Amino acid sequence: MSILTRKQKETYDYIISYINKNGYSPSYPEIAEHFSLSSTATVYENVMHLVNKGLFKKTKGARNGLEPTIKKLKEILEVPVVGIIACGQPIEAIEIPDVNVEMPRNKKFKEGDLYALRAKGNSMINEGIFDDDFIIVKKQEWAEDGDTAVAIIDDNEATLKKYYKEKGRIRLQPANPAFNPIYRKEVEIRGIVVKVIRDLKK
Repeated sequence: MSILTRKQKETYDYIISYINKNGYSPSYPEIAEHFSLSSTATVYENVMHLVNKGLFKKTKGARNGLEPTIKKLKEILEVPVVGIIACGQPIEAIEIPDVNVEMPRNKKFKEGDLYALRAKGNSMINEGIFDDDFIIVKKQEWAEDGDTAVAIIDDNEATLKKYYKEKGRIRLQPANPAFNPIYRKEVEIRGIVVKVIRDLKK
């Protein structure tokens, strides 16, 4: 599972396409030429990110030295990162453009079912969600008691909390005793968390 910027994803797609066509990986100058770059330094940096994230391995016997670790691209599900979510006090939604999370395809979900958010704060640490983690969210407008939900409250403020419906109100419960629950008569649900990804290879 990997988190890729747009440039890294474009580099990854080009290398895979080149390998599928030619049977071996392109050289750094060929990649630079494809993207109209005057230097191979940026290419090398992007390629090394892909190697460090486990999408390619460097092989001495292979021409130009890159071999994909994932043979079947149909097994990959791309999930767009659409913003930042507060795990603490609610914050106004913030977008993160041009970043995707790649994860193994799951029969439960298809393209468009999921989106990703970067967590900010520590109110959900007892649910295994830490600051800077990526959470994978299933799009839906409802939640059941105990679901970890993306909730919109007040003036378009977003927060990540456990959802509980009580008499006459909704309780948004943090998973950290240092934080207090949030109570509202109504909240807007934008989805529930189905997976957490921690990027150990920045």
